[in-house]
Amino acid sequence: MEKGSELKEASLDIIFHHISDLIFQIKVIDVHHYEIEAVNEAYLSSYETSKEAISGRRIEDFLGVDQGIQAIRRFQEAIIRKKTIQFEEGYSFPKQGYKIFDITLVPLIEKGTVERLVGVAKDITEKRLNEEHLAQSEKLSIVGQLAAGIAHELRNPLTSLKGFLKLIQFRNTDQDIDRYVQVMDSEFHRIEQIIDEFLILAKPTKSHFQNNHIHHILDEVIELLSGQANMKSIILKKEYPSFLPPIYSECNQLKQVFINLIKNAMDAIGEEGEITIKAKELTQHLQIQVIDNGGGITDEELEKLGSPFFTTKKNGTGLGLTICKRIVKKHKGTFTVESNEGKGTTITLNFPKSV
Repeated sequence: MEKGSELKEASLDIIFHHISDLIFQIKVIDVHHYEIEAVNEAYLSSYETSKEAISGRRIEDFLGVDQGIQAIRRFQEAIIRKKTIQFEEGYSFPKQGYKIFDITLVPLIEKGTVERLVGVAKDITEKRLNEEHLAQSEKLSIVGQLAAGIAHELRNPLTSLKGFLKLIQFRNTDQDIDRYVQVMDSEFHRIEQIIDEFLILAKPTKSHFQNNHIHHILDEVIELLSGQANMKSIILKKEYPSFLPPIYSECNQLKQVFINLIKNAMDAIGEEGEITIKAKELTQHLQIQVIDNGGGITDEELEKLGSPFFTTKKNGTGLGLTICKRIVKKHKGTFTVESNEGKGTTITLNFPKSV
């Protein structure tokens, strides 16, 4: 019997230490005081620590005050309810960054008192990210359908209005009325631009993919926008070699992306500033960065950036970055934004090199 019991304990020990989920056992000292009693190898590996360094430590001492308080609140909930609780919660790790877990917390009751808590944390970060991407794709699909309908409905009355405006402009001799006509014409032009953006979002355009050199595309875009930049006293600074390997791409679509990103950077700066366009070859990718020294954006705005109809610009539609992201994804690339409020924004694109 003793031998069988030893084998059973050995088997449990193997399961405890080799399961991929994070398992932890917490000793309850009192309602505000909790110590780490045991953890499995996955837990130690995630926090890059050892059994000796973690055993007996107060939870807030190990996790840090903020995350420690977050954990203690869950411990207190399980103790008060005296039953298993399940919840989702995020924690930051030294090298892996922020991760989301599905956590099951089991109170171990002895003589009516919760003496220990056993927890199992399953990493669901990738699952949640995939769900978020799926939701975003569905949102874009709905937006595309709406966009096509809206664009069609707007074009007909807009054509009539522009026709009547031209007639008024032709017959008018009053300078004051002429000024109003110019404003109306400008606003009609802006409505047409919005409709064009809707149509780009709504229906995929015919693409002609071939090997293109990024340095050529960037040179053309910078030359195109240099006049506008000079008018605002903004310096467009090039930091890339005279030759970069090609990527399999649609030239006009990439131009659209870079024009949009640089114009956004100009808007962020306003007057007098610098935009650096960097490009370099990595092992399997080409990396392009658009860096501005404008006002930057808040963390809250950064989370929403690229969502349809969200914009930080006074007269923006919120579709520009959405279209850029769609084009980059179509090119099997990645799109990331980093920003510090008051210091500027960096947009980084990575595209796979042609084989």
